Amino acid sequence: MATVKGVNKTLIDAGGLSNKYEQGYLDGRVKCFFDQYEVSSTVSGTVIEMGPELPVGSKILEVILSTDDIGGSATTLAVGDLEDTDRYISATNHGDGSVTTRLNKPDGLGYEVDMTTATTPDNQITITTGNSTSGTTGTINLVVFYTKD
Repeated sequence: MATVKGVNKTLIDAGGLSNKYEQGYLDGRVKCFFDQYEVSSTVSGTVIEMGPELPVGSKILEVILSTDDIGGSATTLAVGDLEDTDRYISATNHGDGSVTTRLNKPDGLGYEVDMTTATTPDNQITITTGNSTSGTTGTINLVVFYTKD
């Protein structure tokens, strides 16, 4: 059996000031926000802005989307930002009973908000509906954990 080291463990073992973690990845202060939206007859493609605009340099650690039965057996929800609608959670069916979905996109874990494109900023977390019907109703809850040091 072999023993290997992750990137940051390698930096720790190498020592010295030039081998230090990026800010936010060691002893970072974790922050979070919670937001809620009451769905009422949304249509496919509706964008719901949630929580505050995140500061540049924030690193996403976890995203949790939880809904009650919002109706419509094919109602999907994706979580991303104004630049990439499913950066954190791919379109997932939330129309059949209560559902909780966590961050499931590998590039979303540790994503750093950089605001490189001002016309479509990546600092506003969004939920985008898909396959919704006019009868869709219910509660959407979102929690985002991030670090910013």
